Amino acid sequence: MTNSLFARESISYENYQASGGISYVKLSDGITNYELTGSSNAEHTVILIHGGTIPLCIWDPQMDTLLKAGFRVLRYDQYGRGFSSRPQVIHDRELFCRQLKELLDSLNITEPVDIIGPSFGGAISVTFASKYPSRVRSLLLISPALNVIVSDSPLAGPFKILRNKFLGTPLYKLLIKRKLIKRALVMLPGANEAPCAATFTNQFKCIGTDRSLLSLFRSDAFGDYHNETKATGSTIKKILLLRGENDKEITPSMVDTVRNELPDCKFIELKNSGHSPGTTTTQIMNGIIVGFISSH
Repeated sequence: MTNSLFARESISYENYQASGGISYVKLSDGITNYELTGSSNAEHTVILIHGGTIPLCIWDPQMDTLLKAGFRVLRYDQYGRGFSSRPQVIHDRELFCRQLKELLDSLNITEPVDIIGPSFGGAISVTFASKYPSRVRSLLLISPALNVIVSDSPLAGPFKILRNKFLGTPLYKLLIKRKLIKRALVMLPGANEAPCAATFTNQFKCIGTDRSLLSLFRSDAFGDYHNETKATGSTIKKILLLRGENDKEITPSMVDTVRNELPDCKFIELKNSGHSPGTTTTQIMNGIIVGFISSH
């Protein structure tokens, strides 16, 4: 697959990048768009990692609360999403772990950090913690996508089809892309009126977004994180695991598996919440985040 996928309806990455973004740093695999706010003397540095499709703006509802609590906050766009590069490499778990490490190194953030990761962001969080435990103070995992392919998740079937050499690309073009956009807009408060909704939908106009997402779905990024989760559970003792009780993507049995692999983690099931509690039950979620990080 080349960088010309959907080219007739897309703009160049350079032109797209020029239309927005916050701060940029060039890392080994490309440019990363990020925002670092709060005092460098803050007691806690919080890393916000977004999920599989919605870029860093998904964290807008948390920013004021975290900054008022006195935290230093870093959020960034993963490769292939938002205003970060669309590198022509395999978008696997190693790529995203390397992006996070290099970003922290480039910003001279060497102290242990508190990492918050929902969905695929949880997979990145666990991968990073398993490789660099001395750099992690705590983990807050929100419906982490750690065992999608080998689970009873309704996403397991579509992911397997996307990996099919002949059916994957047509399925993405005809069905999955439209469903991804619809799904995200439901999660975002204010739907089409939300600034983040425009950022989310506009990223699909950028050449390379579709290629990057297909690579993400076909790589080991949504595979089984049993080894990483077990390693994390043996070294990181401050872990909070959350799931919205109405989450249709991360099932109770999937969470039970993760809980068994993280024996010291605390678990909360959020009432009246689905896959994105940060946007649907914002005040409750914000209170949990601040309480958890401040408690150690």
